Amino acid sequence: MGVMAGVAMTIGLSETASAYEPRVHCAEDTAMVAKVLRAVTDNGGTLGERIAFAARQLEGTPWSNAEDRDTTGTVIINMHGFDRLGFVNTAMALGAASLKPVPRVEEFELLFENMSRRKGEDNGFPSRLIYVSDWIVDNVYRGNLKEMTEYVTGGGFKTKTLDYVSHHPEEYPALKNPEVLEKVKMNEMGYRSHRIPHLKKQSAANKPLHELMQTGDVIVMLSPQPDFDLYDIGVIEMRGGEPYLIHISHENGSVVADPYPLARLFKLDGQHFYGYRWLRPQE
Repeated sequence: MGVMAGVAMTIGLSETASAYEPRVHCAEDTAMVAKVLRAVTDNGGTLGERIAFAARQLEGTPWSNAEDRDTTGTVIINMHGFDRLGFVNTAMALGAASLKPVPRVEEFELLFENMSRRKGEDNGFPSRLIYVSDWIVDNVYRGNLKEMTEYVTGGGFKTKTLDYVSHHPEEYPALKNPEVLEKVKMNEMGYRSHRIPHLKKQSAANKPLHELMQTGDVIVMLSPQPDFDLYDIGVIEMRGGEPYLIHISHENGSVVADPYPLARLFKLDGQHFYGYRWLRPQE
């Protein structure tokens, strides 16, 4: 038996596994989740520290288009590639699962579904949280995240109508079903003229802000695109009193622990986003 397969058996299966439907891309994904989950559990720390440690274990994983190639948009765990929200959901779910009395792959899968689907339930494609604003609203309401943006003065709001998905059905196989498309349009109605709070990019250099930030916090860089809202998202790792970002690099196309402090990263990439949001995962 291989090492990864052994890990999967010891940490990945519950007594009710036969009645549970694993939501994984392939058997290797189960082993990969189990291996990282064990490492996060053994490393310990606060929830934020566990999330950042998990994100570190995912370094090198490439960006991947997360569109499910079935017609329903069912949750599928794929450890071989992430879209940007998928990467953060994975790190958060690994960190939270490691806090369970008996950390298991099953717990990770349930937490991943909880964080990535509206109301925490997989009801097919319409339940997917694709817009980061929708993801934030839903997860803040259910207690998975705390919006920290409001604790910093000097920010602002940008009003947008988020309807990119319904206007580009050719990019989403599930939208070939007219009923699914109609449900997506109904969800988007809640984000017409949506006011998005944000912090100015320059604030990332403020030392008082660094003192408030914690390892494991989530930073969202907001796209100027009129009908979409996510440019980049990542997990904060505090190093030497300064925040750094673990994210999927636009330059490298894979998960990296960025070598530049957040303020420097914002200067280098600033032409691609107009502001950012600051969030804190909650137990």
